[in-house]
Amino acid sequence: MRNESVLSGMKASMPIMASYLALGLACGIVLYDAGFNVLAIFLMSSLVYAGAAQFLAGSMVALGATIPSIILMVFFLNLRHILMSASISKYVKRKPLSYLSVFSHTLSDESFGINYSNFQKDNWTTNEALVTNFFNYSAWVVSTVLGGVVGSQFSINTLIMNYALIAMFLCMMVLQFVSKEHIIAGIVAVVLSILFTVLLKHNIALVLATIIASFVGYYLEKRTVEKGVRIND
Repeated sequence: MRNESVLSGMKASMPIMASYLALGLACGIVLYDAGFNVLAIFLMSSLVYAGAAQFLAGSMVALGATIPSIILMVFFLNLRHILMSASISKYVKRKPLSYLSVFSHTLSDESFGINYSNFQKDNWTTNEALVTNFFNYSAWVVSTVLGGVVGSQFSINTLIMNYALIAMFLCMMVLQFVSKEHIIAGIVAVVLSILFTVLLKHNIALVLATIIASFVGYYLEKRTVEKGVRIND
């Protein structure tokens, strides 16, 4: 791997790494307060690597939830990774299994947002994408472990971090609004997420809203392309 790819991937990941420092510290503190020791926090971040799911798991453990229910909730919350992986697979499908194994394990919402946007610009390589994933992954693991260490020494109110997480996702969402179709799909996702959450009162609502909004965006983009072809003909 060339030095240019490493530097480019690291540069692209720096904003996310900075946000992970705050969010990871908060997650580590939450997990420690829920009864996880520093080693358990390290293993969870390394093997699960799912920020929102780790916050959820920590909260459920603190509330005395059963292990099967925690696993099920984390599974449903992370179903969105299937959609993200399917979207980005066309850019990495020719890579060997060893690459795909590391890339898929280190893929997160934030890494997906950076890589997908850059792949669409045709100036992004698979090596740069992997480096971006790796640096974000490393930042998350290190910051959660530090959070566990801090949590073992101090008592800190992490309420503000809930808003930091939302703000980060909103910023990333705005960056995806590159066309009318994307904006409409985003609005559909927001409306359906609220509606399904109220009706179903379950995290599966977010998955359903995401799938439906994705099909809406696909249909609109396909119709736009077909109109363009007819005009050119």
